[in-house]
Amino acid sequence: MPGLKLTATALLSLFPLQVFAGSSVLRSRESNFDVIPPGYSLVGTPPSDSVIDIRIALKAADNAGLQSRLYEVSTPGSASYGQYLTKDQIKSYAAPSSDSITAVTSWLLSQNISATSTGPSGEYLSFSIPVSEANNLLNAEYTNFTYSSPSSFTSQVTHTWGLYTSAYSIPSDLAEHITLVYPSIAFAPPVNRNGRTILYLKAAAPARRTASAKFATRANNAPASCETLVPPSCLQSLYGIPSTPATQPSNVLGVASLQSNWALETDLEAFLTEYRQDIPSNTTFILVSVENGTNPQEEGDASYEASLDVQYTVGVATDVPTDFISVGNIDTDFFTSLTDLAEYLITADDPPQVVTTSYGVAEGFLTASEAGQVCNSFMQATSRGISLMFASGGCTAGTTNLTLFTAFPAACPYVTAVGSVTGISPEVASNFSGGGFSDYFSRPSYQDTVVSSYFSSIGSANEGLYNTSGRAVPDIAAQGENIPIITNGRQVLELGTSASSPIFASVISLVNDRLVAEGKPVLGFLNPFIYSNPQAFFDIVDGSNPGLVPGDCPGTVGDPATGFGTPNFNAIVAAAGL
Repeated sequence: MPGLKLTATALLSLFPLQVFAGSSVLRSRESNFDVIPPGYSLVGTPPSDSVIDIRIALKAADNAGLQSRLYEVSTPGSASYGQYLTKDQIKSYAAPSSDSITAVTSWLLSQNISATSTGPSGEYLSFSIPVSEANNLLNAEYTNFTYSSPSSFTSQVTHTWGLYTSAYSIPSDLAEHITLVYPSIAFAPPVNRNGRTILYLKAAAPARRTASAKFATRANNAPASCETLVPPSCLQSLYGIPSTPATQPSNVLGVASLQSNWALETDLEAFLTEYRQDIPSNTTFILVSVENGTNPQEEGDASYEASLDVQYTVGVATDVPTDFISVGNIDTDFFTSLTDLAEYLITADDPPQVVTTSYGVAEGFLTASEAGQVCNSFMQATSRGISLMFASGGCTAGTTNLTLFTAFPAACPYVTAVGSVTGISPEVASNFSGGGFSDYFSRPSYQDTVVSSYFSSIGSANEGLYNTSGRAVPDIAAQGENIPIITNGRQVLELGTSASSPIFASVISLVNDRLVAEGKPVLGFLNPFIYSNPQAFFDIVDGSNPGLVPGDCPGTVGDPATGFGTPNFNAIVAAAGL
């Protein structure tokens, strides 16, 4: 039972003790980096008696079956469309088999280790032991590492961050049962926000755009001022977003905040006073604490990212109740932050129907098994009818040795990756908007037609630099430059897909409000709906993402940087059957 602490004596009564001897399986790091990725330094071995918290992930009983059900309930025209799964139904697919539990528990007991069954479906066995015992158990050599990254103002910020081993071993008989051991062979960095704060910025003149007949056409009523400043009023003009209040209190929009990124209510009040004078300035959000997450309200505590996220949800999705989901603290690594967020969404009695997250890392920072573990957790969440949006990220200086273009978790096929556009007449792809193909996740069936068509159109461009069978990113886009916010009482401009994700999430929340009012199911996992309804989006055919610094990443143009384009609210409403 998840969360149940089992003593060694109790476990022995449940699981006959097996003796593990003989061959073992070595697992080592496989990624697009060399042994140590950029920004990391190994700084010596920890004291042998220091304690390490270990999670062993067990193979799910039927992930393929859960994926099939997710696609059935999320694909328009399916007989099961909108019939989202219950927590118990999800657990029947995602829980490990009794054989896996028995085998791994018996091995741990043979080493005098008692584990706790954790995770929303009991998919982990968790325990704490001295590092010396962990090294013996896994034939590992755990080492401390630090991570240094540029801050928003280019100075280096160093984190004493975690433990790493270049390889570990498990008994060969357990290889079919264990998907990963954490922490082990991944360098999990602090989260990166997929955006930048620009204090003074004038937008460049956009390129010309050729209309595409299969997509929506736009009667552009946005004023010229929206070329250089894009507050909520410009988004309403560009995308047809209504300013009329939502009416359904059960329809909730969630803003995920990781690693102590906080938002001040006074900043939101000042923002609404400045940019949404048609709604009460005291309109606010509700704090949801996950794993002791907080949101202090002292002047100076606000982060740019959290301020952006709440101001472009509360300030765009008029009167949609908004949850600020604060996950963990500044010391929580990225893998743990994501699995904690997923667990909350899977287990909550009434989770938000839409969640936006603006944090990510280059896909190669995590191992394929760790990325897969997180992604499968998000599949459980979306099976409940939750729309998950992640900023698609962008090209990052110092990653020229990567053969991939994509950020994670945006590359997960069970979430909606949101890219960035700029300009109004026309909108064009932002030069940083992450676009490309995953090295870890295969192309999902909902992308087959459009991606095959794209490959036919580009011929041999960038051949060999991306995985032609990988999941394509992003799926969709929204404005992501010249976005004004107020942080710690200061007005600044934001740039990044981290702005685009909450904007698109707000659109979907407002569509869901109308669906709920009509007694219909919410849109849920969006991607099959998006790829079935190109007429609901404004196609973006111009602009490119060569990277913020020339030479950072291979360039992509138009669709690969913006997906199916930007939202047309009324057309999405019509496609949803309203």
